[in-house]
Amino acid sequence: MKTLALPLFVVMCIAQWFVPGKMIYDSETVIVEGVSYKFKTQPIDPSDPFRGKYITLNFDANSIIIPDSADWQSGEDIFITFTIDSAGFSKASGIYRSEPETVAYLKTTVSYFNTYENFEVFYNIPFDRFYLEESKASQAEQLYWQAQRDSAQVAYGLVTIGKGQAVLTDVMINDRSVVDIINELNSKSN
Repeated sequence: MKTLALPLFVVMCIAQWFVPGKMIYDSETVIVEGVSYKFKTQPIDPSDPFRGKYITLNFDANSIIIPDSADWQSGEDIFITFTIDSAGFSKASGIYRSEPETVAYLKTTVSYFNTYENFEVFYNIPFDRFYLEESKASQAEQLYWQAQRDSAQVAYGLVTIGKGQAVLTDVMINDRSVVDIINELNSKSN
């Protein structure tokens, strides 16, 4: 029994480093090889006692109108491709049941299917939380709410999508990072 303890301990230690390392590697691969999109947002700001402060983002582009019903089911795995509209923001351009031939697609699930006026598939967006350093979170929330109330300001999430995965890389207000705005405000007050 003692002869197995050391090898099992070594395997356990390697696994504890491998799993987070693989998660970081996968995210960095998406950022390097994927395509960046801007998603318009609406904020809420809850707190998670285990993961810290974050901004929860509600995205405008969470559905796609399709020509026929195609029998979409809630919870079904789907693949979404995106295009960029005239204002520079992303919108869903295609929905597939199998992986498309392009690099920039998002693997997600059907949230629900609307058949009242059009055939519209609503899908889950997996990149809806932007985590912040605890000291910057309340300022970010205030800035973000002000941007949402002021029609002259534009707030959006900058998301990189590639091979089914997505990484929320920043939250922007008028094409400036919310973190940079907070750092600038804090440096002026000191």
